[in-house]
Amino acid sequence: MKQNLFSKWNDNKTNQYAILGMSGLGKTFISLQLKKLKTWKHYSVDYEIGKILFTENNRSFLDGFSIDNLSNLSVFLGKPGNKKKGGITFTEYVERQRLHKEAEIVATLNSCKVANNISYENFICDTSGSICEIVDPNNPNDKILNAIAKNFLIICLEANKDFYETLIQRFKLSPKPMFYREEFLVELWNDYLQTVNKDETKVDPDDFILYGYKALVARRKKLFEEIGENWGIRINFNDIKKIKTGSDFVEIVRSKLKEKEIK
Repeated sequence: MKQNLFSKWNDNKTNQYAILGMSGLGKTFISLQLKKLKTWKHYSVDYEIGKILFTENNRSFLDGFSIDNLSNLSVFLGKPGNKKKGGITFTEYVERQRLHKEAEIVATLNSCKVANNISYENFICDTSGSICEIVDPNNPNDKILNAIAKNFLIICLEANKDFYETLIQRFKLSPKPMFYREEFLVELWNDYLQTVNKDETKVDPDDFILYGYKALVARRKKLFEEIGENWGIRINFNDIKKIKTGSDFVEIVRSKLKEKEIK
């Protein structure tokens, strides 16, 4: 991240944050705490993705879908495998992944437009946990990261190794569909089919989803670390656990900004 951008956010009387990180690290918790302060506008990228996706033939997914209940996004993505176990074909799965990617790009970039056209003093962009799959953190010309960095202070949430294992254990109890970068997904799927020695019609959908999630956690951990290092600041889950109010988070951010400037 360019040095003058740190000065920009330190000098600003208002705050515009984009919070990035894997699901389970506290993005939405922090966003809601800030929203309680009344001077913050909360923009949920996941909610906006659903509004884009759930039109025409997918309109039924709007039933029960709200900013407080985003579960239909997972239902829409589905799981590849045995139809008798709730699976869909891998071809259909990939097509839904592509639709999700297109919607996520639009919803993420739209946050910049919304942030510049509101009356709130402060703005929090609660990004999707899959944002790392649609950007290249090591490309200084990445369109999406440049747009976000221009309008927001990028804050990447991370955790110690043990906590990522906790995320995997939680996922085992309730496996849910995830979004993958397509090349990674195809490679993962082919490796899985060879490992279990089954054709796709016999695959247990939940078994593949768990197999994929384990690989995804390691991959995303690295990607988010790179985004935080190259484009913003990084905050550990141990600090997040101490947060009781939105103001606490603002103070942590200011402290991290000072640390980054000193470096």
